[in-house]
Amino acid sequence: MRKKFTLNTVSLGSEPESPKISSLTDLVSKYKGIEADLLTFQLLLSYSSQKMANIDEIGTGGKYYRPRLDEALKWDEELGPSIQPEKMVNDYSLITKHDRTIRSVHESPSLISSSPSPEDEDGFAEMCHGFSLLMRTLRDARIYGHIIHMKNPVSLELELLSTPKNLLLLHEPDPDSIEELLENTQNLVLSAEKVSLLEDLVDRYQVRNLYLYGASAQDIDFASQYMDPDHMKIAGYCLKNEEEFWKKLTVSAIISV
Repeated sequence: MRKKFTLNTVSLGSEPESPKISSLTDLVSKYKGIEADLLTFQLLLSYSSQKMANIDEIGTGGKYYRPRLDEALKWDEELGPSIQPEKMVNDYSLITKHDRTIRSVHESPSLISSSPSPEDEDGFAEMCHGFSLLMRTLRDARIYGHIIHMKNPVSLELELLSTPKNLLLLHEPDPDSIEELLENTQNLVLSAEKVSLLEDLVDRYQVRNLYLYGASAQDIDFASQYMDPDHMKIAGYCLKNEEEFWKKLTVSAIISV
């Protein structure tokens, strides 16, 4: 007889909708006296939605948060990377004073508006170093780790950002880029549409943890043939209606083994 088993749930970030006036009023009242803007409130509302849904590994941030990242890390051709983390640290400190197991979610250095081209290997390596220093500053503010969204990353970016504190998510990856990722890390974030690659990947690489997102029950069942449930997690990136999305994600994590 098959038994019920609940997989851990993981947030890969979100794209929060603009909050309702009533929600903003409540937040302004709760956090009276702080410096905040719309990005701050979107971050707080996303955290609250995930917390209410009992997401096991909460991640706050996403593409919407890029303006804060652009402000915190800038590139100058003569001076190199400049880090101004104050606003970002203030945002996350509002969350980490209540919860110290949060990941921050960001786009990768190559997507920052002022980043030098990856073809400029020395400059781009400096930018990645600046990015790593920024992430370290967030960890000093009690952020647990980071989820980094990457689009067409070059080898250097994968190499420099593959650390124990970073979980790397490749957007629209091909088999070659997934294999290159696994040359640098044992953690694999895989969309449901790529789950068929799993058989070959686990045969050739040591995949310690699988983060499966956008997955149906059939996708999860397929993946469970190759991964121990203790090392398989159900992940999600929310595009709208966070409260409903995260609740559905927790339900999808209950499987039969």
